[in-house]
Amino acid sequence: MADVPGEEERSPQARARAELALCTLAAHIADDTAPLIVLGGLMPEILTEGTGPQHLGTSDVDMLLVVHLEQTAGLARIETALVTAGFEAEIHQNGWRWRGRIDGYPVKLDFLCDLDTEPEGVIAIPGCQTLRANNLRGTGYVAHDFTTRELTADIPGRGPTTVTIRFAGLGGYLLTKCVAARYRGKDKDFYDLTFVLLHNRAGGPTAAARQLLDGNLTDRLPALKSIFLEVRERFYSVTSAGPKGFADESERADPSASGEQNRALAAAAVNEFIDAMLAGS
Repeated sequence: MADVPGEEERSPQARARAELALCTLAAHIADDTAPLIVLGGLMPEILTEGTGPQHLGTSDVDMLLVVHLEQTAGLARIETALVTAGFEAEIHQNGWRWRGRIDGYPVKLDFLCDLDTEPEGVIAIPGCQTLRANNLRGTGYVAHDFTTRELTADIPGRGPTTVTIRFAGLGGYLLTKCVAARYRGKDKDFYDLTFVLLHNRAGGPTAAARQLLDGNLTDRLPALKSIFLEVRERFYSVTSAGPKGFADESERADPSASGEQNRALAAAAVNEFIDAMLAGS
Protein backbone atom coordinates (compact mmCIF):
# COMPACT_ATOMS: atom_id res chain seq x y z
CA MET A 1 0.00 0.00 0.00
CA ALA A 2 2.93 2.32 -0.49
CA ASP A 3 1.01 4.18 -3.18
CA VAL A 4 -1.97 5.09 -0.95
CA PRO A 5 -2.81 8.71 -1.84
CA GLY A 6 -3.35 11.58 0.59
CA GLU A 7 -6.24 12.11 2.94
CA GLU A 8 -9.67 11.81 1.39
CA GLU A 9 -12.22 14.59 1.76
CA ARG A 10 -14.75 14.09 4.55
CA SER A 11 -17.99 12.63 3.25
CA PRO A 12 -20.66 10.09 4.27
CA GLN A 13 -19.10 7.61 1.85
CA ALA A 14 -15.67 8.14 3.39
CA ARG A 15 -17.20 7.64 6.82
CA ALA A 16 -18.63 4.28 5.75
CA ARG A 17 -15.19 3.21 4.60
CA ALA A 18 -13.64 4.41 7.88
CA GLU A 19 -16.17 2.34 9.82
CA LEU A 20 -15.38 -0.71 7.69
CA ALA A 21 -11.66 -0.18 8.36
CA LEU A 22 -12.38 -0.11 12.11
CA CYS A 23 -14.48 -3.27 11.89
CA THR A 24 -11.76 -4.96 9.85
CA LEU A 25 -9.17 -4.21 12.53
CA ALA A 26 -11.54 -5.37 15.29
CA ALA A 27 -12.25 -8.62 13.42
CA HIS A 28 -8.54 -9.35 13.13
CA ILE A 29 -7.96 -8.61 16.81
CA ALA A 30 -10.88 -10.96 17.53
CA ASP A 31 -11.01 -9.92 21.18
CA ASP A 32 -13.35 -7.29 22.60
CA THR A 33 -11.05 -6.77 25.60
CA ALA A 34 -8.46 -4.94 23.47
CA PRO A 35 -7.77 -1.61 25.22
CA LEU A 36 -9.13 0.64 22.46
CA ILE A 37 -11.83 3.32 22.57
CA VAL A 38 -12.94 5.18 19.45
CA LEU A 39 -13.02 8.89 20.28
CA GLY A 40 -13.08 10.78 17.00
CA GLY A 41 -14.01 10.64 13.36
CA LEU A 42 -16.98 8.30 13.57
CA MET A 43 -18.38 9.68 16.81
CA PRO A 44 -20.74 12.52 15.79
CA GLU A 45 -23.08 10.21 13.88
CA ILE A 46 -23.05 7.67 16.71
CA LEU A 47 -23.86 10.29 19.35
CA THR A 48 -26.62 11.88 17.26
CA GLU A 49 -27.99 8.76 15.59
CA GLY A 50 -31.41 9.43 14.07
CA THR A 51 -31.86 12.88 15.64
CA GLY A 52 -30.50 15.37 13.12
CA PRO A 53 -29.32 16.06 9.59
CA GLN A 54 -26.60 14.08 7.91
CA HIS A 55 -23.15 14.74 9.31
CA LEU A 56 -20.41 15.74 6.89
CA GLY A 57 -18.59 12.48 7.59
CA THR A 58 -14.97 11.50 8.07
CA SER A 59 -12.19 9.55 6.43
CA ASP A 60 -10.37 8.56 9.60
CA VAL A 61 -10.73 6.79 12.94
CA ASP A 62 -9.14 8.13 16.14
CA MET A 63 -8.59 5.53 18.85
CA LEU A 64 -7.41 5.93 22.43
CA LEU A 65 -5.02 3.28 23.70
CA VAL A 66 -6.28 2.92 27.27
CA VAL A 67 -3.12 1.65 28.84
CA HIS A 68 -0.08 2.71 30.82
CA LEU A 69 3.33 1.99 29.39
CA GLU A 70 4.03 -0.56 32.09
CA GLN A 71 0.73 -2.33 31.36
CA THR A 72 0.98 -3.18 27.69
CA ALA A 73 -0.78 -6.54 27.54
CA GLY A 74 -2.71 -6.75 24.28
CA LEU A 75 -0.95 -4.01 22.35
CA ALA A 76 1.36 -6.37 20.46
CA ARG A 77 -1.68 -8.19 19.13
CA ILE A 78 -3.11 -4.90 17.91
CA GLU A 79 0.05 -4.33 15.91
CA THR A 80 -0.14 -7.86 14.53
CA ALA A 81 -3.80 -7.35 13.60
CA LEU A 82 -2.97 -4.11 11.78
CA VAL A 83 -0.36 -5.83 9.64
CA THR A 84 -2.52 -8.90 9.01
CA ALA A 85 -5.46 -6.71 7.98
CA GLY A 86 -3.29 -4.93 5.42
CA PHE A 87 -2.60 -1.62 7.16
CA GLU A 88 0.79 0.05 7.06
CA ALA A 89 2.35 2.58 9.39
CA GLU A 90 3.09 6.04 8.07
CA ILE A 91 6.82 6.21 8.66
CA HIS A 92 6.91 10.02 8.78
CA GLN A 93 4.28 9.88 11.57
CA ASN A 94 6.50 7.53 13.59
CA GLY A 95 4.01 4.68 13.87
CA TRP A 96 0.98 6.35 15.49
CA ARG A 97 -0.89 6.70 12.18
CA TRP A 98 -1.67 3.70 9.99
CA ARG A 99 -3.14 3.74 6.51
CA GLY A 100 -4.98 1.25 4.39
CA ARG A 101 -7.43 1.03 1.53
CA ILE A 102 -11.09 0.22 1.54
CA ASP A 103 -12.63 -0.22 -1.91
CA GLY A 104 -9.56 1.43 -3.35
CA TYR A 105 -9.88 4.56 -1.21
CA PRO A 106 -7.49 5.64 1.56
CA VAL A 107 -8.47 5.41 5.21
CA LYS A 108 -6.38 6.11 8.26
CA LEU A 109 -6.32 4.88 11.83
CA ASP A 110 -4.75 7.13 14.46
CA PHE A 111 -3.63 5.80 17.84
CA LEU A 112 -3.62 8.22 20.75
CA CYS A 113 -3.01 8.08 24.48
CA ASP A 114 -3.16 10.53 27.39
CA LEU A 115 -0.36 9.92 29.89
CA ASP A 116 0.55 12.74 32.26
CA THR A 117 3.71 10.84 33.17
CA GLU A 118 5.11 11.29 29.65
CA PRO A 119 5.75 14.37 27.49
CA GLU A 120 3.32 15.17 24.71
CA GLY A 121 4.23 13.70 21.36
CA VAL A 122 4.88 10.25 19.96
CA ILE A 123 5.87 7.62 22.51
CA ALA A 124 7.09 4.08 22.07
CA ILE A 125 5.08 1.09 23.23
CA PRO A 126 7.05 -1.75 24.81
CA GLY A 127 6.44 -5.03 23.00
CA CYS A 128 5.59 -3.36 19.67
CA GLN A 129 8.04 -3.00 16.81
CA THR A 130 6.27 -0.22 14.90
CA LEU A 131 3.05 0.76 16.66
CA ARG A 132 3.37 4.01 18.60
CA ALA A 133 0.91 6.36 20.28
CA ASN A 134 0.57 10.11 20.05
CA ASN A 135 0.40 11.31 23.65
CA LEU A 136 -2.23 14.01 23.34
CA ARG A 137 -3.62 15.87 26.34
CA GLY A 138 -7.38 15.91 26.66
CA THR A 139 -8.05 12.62 24.89
CA GLY A 140 -8.19 10.52 28.04
CA TYR A 141 -11.62 11.68 29.21
CA VAL A 142 -13.26 8.97 27.16
CA ALA A 143 -11.54 6.31 29.29
CA HIS A 144 -14.02 7.30 32.02
CA ASP A 145 -17.07 7.59 29.77
CA PHE A 146 -17.54 5.07 26.99
CA THR A 147 -20.11 2.63 25.69
CA THR A 148 -19.89 -0.71 23.91
CA ARG A 149 -21.61 -1.38 20.61
CA GLU A 150 -21.84 -4.28 18.21
CA LEU A 151 -21.32 -3.55 14.52
CA THR A 152 -21.76 -5.94 11.63
CA ALA A 153 -19.75 -5.41 8.47
CA ASP A 154 -18.81 -7.30 5.34
CA ILE A 155 -15.14 -7.83 6.11
CA PRO A 156 -12.94 -8.43 3.05
CA GLY A 157 -12.04 -12.12 2.95
CA ARG A 158 -14.40 -12.97 5.82
CA GLY A 159 -17.88 -11.88 4.80
CA PRO A 160 -20.49 -10.55 7.26
CA THR A 161 -18.86 -10.34 10.70
CA THR A 162 -20.11 -8.89 13.99
CA VAL A 163 -17.55 -7.15 16.18
CA THR A 164 -17.75 -5.48 19.58
CA ILE A 165 -16.18 -2.03 19.83
CA ARG A 166 -15.90 0.60 22.56
CA PHE A 167 -16.97 4.13 21.64
CA ALA A 168 -16.70 7.41 23.53
CA GLY A 169 -19.74 8.44 25.54
CA LEU A 170 -21.33 11.85 25.09
CA GLY A 171 -19.61 13.46 28.07
CA GLY A 172 -16.16 12.10 27.34
CA TYR A 173 -16.45 13.09 23.69
CA LEU A 174 -17.57 16.65 24.46
CA LEU A 175 -14.71 17.26 26.89
CA THR A 176 -12.19 15.91 24.40
CA LYS A 177 -13.69 18.04 21.64
CA CYS A 178 -13.68 21.15 23.85
CA VAL A 179 -9.94 20.67 24.40
CA ALA A 180 -9.45 20.27 20.63
CA ALA A 181 -11.52 23.38 19.91
CA ARG A 182 -9.41 25.32 22.41
CA TYR A 183 -5.92 24.15 21.42
CA ARG A 184 -6.23 22.99 17.80
CA GLY A 185 -9.15 25.12 16.69
CA LYS A 186 -9.78 23.67 13.25
CA ASP A 187 -13.08 24.18 11.47
CA LYS A 188 -13.81 20.47 11.84
CA ASP A 189 -13.42 20.77 15.64
CA PHE A 190 -15.93 23.62 15.76
CA TYR A 191 -18.27 21.75 13.44
CA ASP A 192 -18.20 18.43 15.28
CA LEU A 193 -18.59 20.07 18.71
CA THR A 194 -21.56 22.15 17.58
CA PHE A 195 -23.17 19.32 15.61
CA VAL A 196 -23.13 17.00 18.63
CA LEU A 197 -24.41 19.71 20.97
CA LEU A 198 -27.30 20.46 18.65
CA HIS A 199 -28.33 16.92 17.78
CA ASN A 200 -27.21 14.62 20.62
CA ARG A 201 -29.69 12.01 21.78
CA ALA A 202 -29.72 13.48 25.30
CA GLY A 203 -31.74 16.40 23.95
CA GLY A 204 -29.53 19.40 23.18
CA PRO A 205 -26.84 21.59 24.77
CA THR A 206 -28.31 21.91 28.26
CA ALA A 207 -29.21 18.21 28.42
CA ALA A 208 -25.67 17.32 27.35
CA ALA A 209 -24.26 19.54 30.09
CA ARG A 210 -26.55 17.95 32.66
CA GLN A 211 -25.41 14.48 31.60
CA LEU A 212 -21.79 15.56 32.03
CA LEU A 213 -22.44 17.16 35.41
CA ASP A 214 -24.19 14.04 36.66
CA GLY A 215 -21.74 11.55 35.14
CA ASN A 216 -18.38 9.96 35.86
CA LEU A 217 -16.30 13.02 34.99
CA THR A 218 -17.55 15.46 37.62
CA ASP A 219 -14.28 15.46 39.56
CA ARG A 220 -12.41 16.64 36.44
CA LEU A 221 -14.72 19.54 35.60
CA PRO A 222 -13.37 22.24 37.95
CA ALA A 223 -9.95 22.04 36.29
CA LEU A 224 -11.58 22.63 32.91
CA LYS A 225 -13.11 26.02 33.70
CA SER A 226 -10.45 27.90 31.72
CA ILE A 227 -11.01 25.59 28.75
CA PHE A 228 -14.75 26.28 28.81
CA LEU A 229 -14.14 30.03 29.00
CA GLU A 230 -11.77 29.97 26.05
CA VAL A 231 -14.11 27.83 23.97
CA ARG A 232 -16.84 30.37 24.69
CA GLU A 233 -14.53 33.09 23.34
CA ARG A 234 -14.31 31.20 20.06
CA PHE A 235 -18.12 31.18 19.88
CA TYR A 236 -18.66 34.63 21.40
CA SER A 237 -20.71 35.96 18.48
CA VAL A 238 -21.88 34.91 15.02
CA THR A 239 -18.74 36.47 13.55
CA SER A 240 -16.34 34.45 15.76
CA ALA A 241 -14.18 31.62 14.45
CA GLY A 242 -16.36 28.85 15.91
CA PRO A 243 -19.68 29.76 14.29
CA LYS A 244 -17.93 30.56 11.01
CA GLY A 245 -16.18 27.16 11.02
CA PHE A 246 -19.45 25.37 11.76
CA ALA A 247 -21.26 27.22 8.98
CA ASP A 248 -18.50 26.55 6.44
CA GLU A 249 -18.41 22.82 7.21
CA SER A 250 -22.21 22.63 7.27
CA GLU A 251 -22.29 24.11 3.78
CA ARG A 252 -19.98 21.34 2.61
CA ALA A 253 -22.43 18.79 4.01
CA ASP A 254 -25.46 20.60 2.57
CA PRO A 255 -24.81 23.32 -0.04
CA SER A 256 -28.34 24.64 0.49
CA ALA A 257 -27.69 25.34 4.18
CA SER A 258 -28.03 28.92 5.37
CA GLY A 259 -24.67 30.20 6.58
CA GLU A 260 -26.28 33.00 8.60
CA GLN A 261 -28.66 30.60 10.32
CA ASN A 262 -25.92 28.08 11.07
CA ARG A 263 -23.65 30.72 12.56
CA ALA A 264 -26.48 31.77 14.87
CA LEU A 265 -27.21 28.15 15.82
CA ALA A 266 -23.55 27.49 16.63
CA ALA A 267 -23.13 30.57 18.80
CA ALA A 268 -26.33 29.84 20.70
CA ALA A 269 -25.65 26.11 21.20
CA VAL A 270 -22.10 26.41 22.47
CA ASN A 271 -22.87 29.37 24.74
CA GLU A 272 -25.87 27.51 26.18
CA PHE A 273 -23.69 24.46 26.86
CA ILE A 274 -20.81 26.43 28.39
CA ASP A 275 -23.14 28.51 30.55
CA ALA A 276 -24.76 25.33 31.89
CA MET A 277 -21.37 23.74 32.56
CA LEU A 278 -20.02 26.78 34.42
CA ALA A 279 -23.19 27.16 36.45
CA GLY A 280 -23.19 23.49 37.44
CA SER A 281 -19.52 23.02 38.18
